[in-house]
Parts: sequence; C-alpha cells; structure tokens
Amino acid sequence: MRKTLQKELTRAKINLSKGFPLPVRIFHWGFAFTLTGIILTGFILHKPLPFLALTYSKIFIYHVIFGWLATAFFIFRLVDMLIRKDKTLLPSLGELKNLPKLLAYYLFLRPYKPPSGQYNIGQKLIFISWLILFPFLVLLSLGSYFAGQHLDWVVKFIGGLQYLRMTKYLGAVYFVATILLHIYLSLTEDLASLQSMVTGYEQKEKAPKNRDFL
Repeated sequence: MRKTLQKELTRAKINLSKGFPLPVRIFHWGFAFTLTGIILTGFILHKPLPFLALTYSKIFIYHVIFGWLATAFFIFRLVDMLIRKDKTLLPSLGELKNLPKLLAYYLFLRPYKPPSGQYNIGQKLIFISWLILFPFLVLLSLGSYFAGQHLDWVVKFIGGLQYLRMTKYLGAVYFVATILLHIYLSLTEDLASLQSMVTGYEQKEKAPKNRDFL
C-alpha cells in the first residue's frame, strides 16, 4: 500500500522525503499531551478553579500521573537519542553564529532564514533548554513530595518550599511561552515539518533561486 502510494505521488510530481522517525513522533505527541496535562493541573493546584467539579485530591492525582508519563516519554527520547546516536538537537558553533540572522528574519528584517538542518539554531536552543529544565523541575517536584524525608536536601538547596514553588511556577510559565511560540511557528511557517511529525514524510519544495543568505 505504501509503495503504491509513493508511485502515485511520484506520477503526480509530488516530492516526498522521509522526515521524523517513528520514535521521535511517539515522543513528540506523547510528551506534548502529558506536558500539557502537567501544566494545566499544576496551575489549577496553584489556584483552584471553583467551577470545576473536581476535588483538589483528584487534580493532584492527575498531576502526578501526567508527571510520571511525561518523565517516561522524556527518558524514552533520551534512550532513543543514545541508541541512534542522534545529534540533531545539539547546536554547533557555526549555527550559533547564525543566531543574529535568524532573529533578524523573525523580526522581518531579512527576507529569508539562514540555512540550517532539520532544526534551526533557535529551535535547538529552546529544545536544549527543555532538556535541562524538565528534569530539574521533576527533581523539585519529587523534593516537594518527599519534603522532610529522603529528598529534604532538595528543598534546602533551593531555599525552602516557597522558593521551590516559585521556581516551579516560573518554569511552567517558561514552558507555556516557548510551547506557544513553537506552535505558532509550526502553523505559520513550517507546515512541511508539521506534516512530517504526523505522517513521517515531508513534502519538499524547490528553494527559490538567488536567495540572499548573507
């Protein structure tokens, strides 16, 4: 069936190439769903909504379930990166030099983006920040859950429960801001990448001639 579809697309002169592999797609949608659940339930725990017909204890249970599932997807992605030796998320020095050009493009000061691989330097920096921030917030969550017991040192290290709650809240706000930016750019600029994240294939377009990448 897949080969027949590829032949039909070739006859129609639609250029498809392989995009994101299956493990990346599983992680992306699984982590997106569970992380959304963590953030929403976390904000409700921070400031309960009176109109919700759910008790605080049930919201907390959902929050914990989403947390463990998101952690499982996160570990799955790290293992997948190690097994496949996937370095697509790691920025290089050359890409860092293109960051000002990329920012100029997003600020409508340049007509085209600087050349990049599967991810541009802006995406890589956001993804790397998530890779660092998420396990840190998981550690803080475990520290607050086991306060006074095994992980009491986490609470003391961060400066107390109030600072811990503040750090988790700011971390959630950062995730919301960067996720909304990610969704906006995916829907308005790179629909081929979104297509690849859903189907595993990406429709390539011929680059216009005489692009000014300087």
